[in-house]
Amino acid sequence: MKKLLVFALMLIGLSAAAQNFEGTFVQTKTLKVSGKTIKSEGTISYTAPDQLAMLYTKPDGDYFIIDGPIVRMDMRGVTADVNTSGNKAVQAQRNAILYGIQGKYEDIAKDLDADCTVTSVKGGKHVVIKVRKTMPKGYSGMQLDYNRNGRITRMVLEEFGGISTEYILK
Repeated sequence: MKKLLVFALMLIGLSAAAQNFEGTFVQTKTLKVSGKTIKSEGTISYTAPDQLAMLYTKPDGDYFIIDGPIVRMDMRGVTADVNTSGNKAVQAQRNAILYGIQGKYEDIAKDLDADCTVTSVKGGKHVVIKVRKTMPKGYSGMQLDYNRNGRITRMVLEEFGGISTEYILK
């Protein structure tokens, strides 16, 4: 009985650890029209279910924060604080990012009315999500890569406006 209790406590600890992570990221934003790329990097911290902080070191001072229903950002001097409870478009984007980190890609597809394809690849899985209907704003698709432990290693956000943003997470 004692061994079973120790094993159960270890599983709880592993489960809790899997819901939180800190690391670094490299971001590459590509503008489809011009082909121009913009590189950025920084640190990322995630605490389940809805706390995300991306603090940029290049360019220094930029940030993207999800704090429950609130999205805060400062990207190259453009700031915004949005309560997603009253903004369905930003809420869908917020949820897509959090669900991507959590490995809930089927929830992303449902929320965005999208098709979802999951492929096993060496060392993990590759997920492609494509939205069925064109919208004026938001994500037209996403690509998500997970390692064998289910931890996200790459996220690509494709916007209807032709901007693609890739995040490599370490």
